[in-house]
Amino acid sequence: MPALLRFLTKARVAQTGVAFIGAAGIALALAGAVAAADTLAAGTKDYKSYAAEKIGAALAGGKSLQAAIKADDTKAAQSAWIASRQGWEAAEPITGEFFPKLDEAIDAWPDAKQGYHAIEAALFSGKLDEINAPADKLVADLTAFNTRLEAKNFQFEPQGLLNGATKLAYEVGENKSKGGESPYSGTSLNDIQQNVEGIAAVYKLAFAPTLQAKDPKLAARITDKIEDVEKLVNVPDMKSVDQPALKKAGEELAVLLQSTAAKLKLKKPALGE
Repeated sequence: MPALLRFLTKARVAQTGVAFIGAAGIALALAGAVAAADTLAAGTKDYKSYAAEKIGAALAGGKSLQAAIKADDTKAAQSAWIASRQGWEAAEPITGEFFPKLDEAIDAWPDAKQGYHAIEAALFSGKLDEINAPADKLVADLTAFNTRLEAKNFQFEPQGLLNGATKLAYEVGENKSKGGESPYSGTSLNDIQQNVEGIAAVYKLAFAPTLQAKDPKLAARITDKIEDVEKLVNVPDMKSVDQPALKKAGEELAVLLQSTAAKLKLKKPALGE
């Protein structure tokens, strides 16, 4: 075989090998991308179950509030308001991001004309006669929220979940760490505790499995930071909160959540509104 022919034959074999390796690499990358997308989709479904449970608890508490008002039972009404509020606060990563109009009606603050905070001041002053209509409106709005959330065709988009969790983590550090969100009921600390639970649920259910596969070190840093925030809010009362430390930890958690965007093929969330 002439030397030139042998060279051309070897070149063709080499090109074929490179092409095969390249095609195999592309196929593996595509398979990895599909697997990651499937894992992320499964995570958002898992989170939907969690959110539905919490909004269901908020609605049940609202109905108990109605019944207690009709029975003229102030203590029961106050307990029902708190129970309803706990469910709502745990779901707060998604309330404003996915349901902005209902969020505004249910949880406007600080100048609330309806919703939880419009009821709070009168309720915890023992003025049940002033909150019949606002409580009925709250239950109607929570019912509408619950119906939309539980619809079979409703699914959370990963971008919205990351946006909501990141913003809430920043808000916990920047604003809520100061206390005062629920001054009449005295549940500001509980609000924060439920918020932190909700942030952890979004991360652990929706994003952690995918991020663990892509960047285990970043995944571990976020888990550790969530645990730091949980420890800071696991105190007896608002006076016991180390506000500067919580502010720092909340902001750091928000920045870490922002940094997952590139790994998850999502846009970097904003910190504020």
